[in-house]
Amino acid sequence: MTNRQPAPAAVPHSPSTAGGTPAVPAARTADPRPTAPVELDYHGRKHRRAMDDASLRDMARRIPTALAQTARLAWSVDRRMTITILLCQLLSGLGTAVMLTAVSKALPHLATSDARTGLRAAWPSLAVAVAAMATGAGMWILADWATRRLNPKIASAADLTLVDLHMRAELSAYDTHGFTDRSQAAETGALRAVDLADDAKTLTNGLVQLVSAATVLTSLHPLLLGVLLLSVVPRGLGGVIAARIDYRVHDRTVSARTVRGMMRWWLTTSELADELRANTMRPYLHAWYRTMCDRVEGRELEGARPYLLVTLLAASLAGLFTFGMWAALAALALSGAMSTAIAGTAIVASQTAGRALNSIVRYGAVMFHHGLYLSDYHAFVDEVRSMTTARGTVQAKAPQQIRLCEAEFTYPEKEAPALHPITLTLNRGEVVALVGENGAGKSTLIRMLTGLTVPTGGTVRWDDTDLATADAESVWQHVGLVPQKNGHWPLRARENITLGQPREHSDDRIWDAATRVGMTEALEGLPHQLDTLLARSVWGGHELSGGQWQRLACARAMYREPAVLVLDEPTSEMDARGEHLIFRKLREMAPDRITVVVTHRLDNVRMADRVIVLEKGLIREEGTFDALVTTEGSLLGELYALSQDR
Repeated sequence: MTNRQPAPAAVPHSPSTAGGTPAVPAARTADPRPTAPVELDYHGRKHRRAMDDASLRDMARRIPTALAQTARLAWSVDRRMTITILLCQLLSGLGTAVMLTAVSKALPHLATSDARTGLRAAWPSLAVAVAAMATGAGMWILADWATRRLNPKIASAADLTLVDLHMRAELSAYDTHGFTDRSQAAETGALRAVDLADDAKTLTNGLVQLVSAATVLTSLHPLLLGVLLLSVVPRGLGGVIAARIDYRVHDRTVSARTVRGMMRWWLTTSELADELRANTMRPYLHAWYRTMCDRVEGRELEGARPYLLVTLLAASLAGLFTFGMWAALAALALSGAMSTAIAGTAIVASQTAGRALNSIVRYGAVMFHHGLYLSDYHAFVDEVRSMTTARGTVQAKAPQQIRLCEAEFTYPEKEAPALHPITLTLNRGEVVALVGENGAGKSTLIRMLTGLTVPTGGTVRWDDTDLATADAESVWQHVGLVPQKNGHWPLRARENITLGQPREHSDDRIWDAATRVGMTEALEGLPHQLDTLLARSVWGGHELSGGQWQRLACARAMYREPAVLVLDEPTSEMDARGEHLIFRKLREMAPDRITVVVTHRLDNVRMADRVIVLEKGLIREEGTFDALVTTEGSLLGELYALSQDR
């Protein structure tokens, strides 16, 4: 062996003194500061500046749509509570109108020189006003009760619809352009549904109160409606501008808050605790997280000053116009054009209208923003409903043979096929290994064999049944799949094995499946055995190792006793003993099913009856392991030689 001399280390350029002697660089006084997090902005986010760009006309058009969508959702989940809320709103508005009318009748009596006589005369009207106020308050409380019963039902219905559609959609739906973005926007709409009924109730109550006050004032004197508008419009415009500032701040911080929230999970989860500590990552990550907090805090503080200025200006104008209203009312009363009672009623009504308008502005802005995402929710639901798995009605049976005839698959909006036309036959009792480099088409082929996707060209048949015409659920009843990324379901150990199958009275088959994969001892050692919750993040839960989770996934597939068993890297995290046990059991189970194994551990391919080698979406070669590895130019032979070259 020839000894190599190490190459000289590169010396950074140093400035020289006049005599040619290199100058000594200045000593570093401190470590360099950590690199600041990149500035992130989701330019593709829908409605990112909807509030900022919307005119009052846009808001006025959008809000009724949002109210109608909310009403339809509420009606679909609980008609009785929806009717209760609507009736309470109307009765509350009627109570306001009755109260203002009664006050206008009582004030002339109270303005007389004899207070006792005036109070006696005004008493019936005052009693009506108090009863009307009490009725209005009672209706508000009843509406609030009904809303609290309705809100969780709306939220659950929206969430369940969205989750169920995701589970029933064709897998190709996930590959369509922008599907994830639209899904996230719809999820935002579903999350905001929890507040929809409450916000809609408050908004409509404000509208009813405002209309009631305006109706009473107009009936008392035509000029009072103009006076009312003068007192409330400045507050309304100020509220709209303030709402825009709020949403502008929200928009500017949403990216930082989202990324900060994502990082927070990474910093606090036990899954990364070892790596974080052992590699001394805490100082940098703490600085990173603090920087993101400072960005959010700084941008929120930037919005405080303009918000204060707008609020002060709106309040000043409202005060000025209110003063002008009182002056106008005083002038009308002194000139005899308006009675003192009507002027007093106008002041009371303007205060009622002001409070109502504040609710309208505040919750109108909220409903406008809710409405944007609610529209996304409904649009996405309609889109995914059209993409749910609905291929045919033929009931598939357990196959003796799977035949692909010129079957190919091209993902949406892709020009090159992921899988070129393939003709292939798989037989019951046979163990077939799929081998190929990354991107060769193995996962796509598995999806077609199991009916998870239908080919974009050619056919896949289970015996005589074309999977494109079969009921998908009937196909999957005969499939057992162990994917490369299997689910660590936060369920009890029992359900982690039986998931997807009907519950049985006995646990015998569960323990049998556990024994096949070598999990009996581990399950017996759990605090509550099969009743143990496998989720350490939940109080009372327990966690398994990576290899144990893989064994559990294999047990789940074996418990199904499927006619088509597909395993994609099923032992990548197992020890040698566990790996040997799994493949031995697969051989024992093989006579009753079609078994397909995908693995990069080529020593495990020896147990297969047939090896299919894929390359760039085509079948490169096919045969037994021993025959292929000894064939000159064989891709399997090349890959196997590389795996042995350590």
